[in-house]
Amino acid sequence: MKYIIDPTIPFEGTVVTSMSDDIHSDYGGETLEALKKAKDNPNLIAVTPERVAELVNEHRAMLNKAPFEEIDEERYYDVMDCLPPARMLHNAFFVGECYQYDLYPFCFKIGGRFFEGRRAISTPKEVLYTEIKDFFDNLIKSETDGN
Repeated sequence: MKYIIDPTIPFEGTVVTSMSDDIHSDYGGETLEALKKAKDNPNLIAVTPERVAELVNEHRAMLNKAPFEEIDEERYYDVMDCLPPARMLHNAFFVGECYQYDLYPFCFKIGGRFFEGRRAISTPKEVLYTEIKDFFDNLIKSETDGN
């Protein structure tokens, strides 16, 4: 099994195609050389499932560490009401639909403000509450320092 990727662009969780027989695309039957021509991309390469797993783990870790962003109250309640939350906490919830892998949009309110980020749904609540507190403390400090 091989997967086709473009190593010159950041991996965002998807591959161009797979090749179960290591030679032909599973979807169009093209060889790697034919795919390079069809996609007008000479950078395409074939990689092993193990390499794709490494790329997925790196991408997932990056997404899971992305900072929280402020959202408005309307967005907070819209995403809470669009589907039943996948997990509820006090003043926080995971949106009912996965973003990617085991990462879900995670929304919370604190200090009369609303925030969203992506976190693993299995993250212990103590870890989430610590992240929220540290994030908000740093945000308030930067705002009062004028940064």
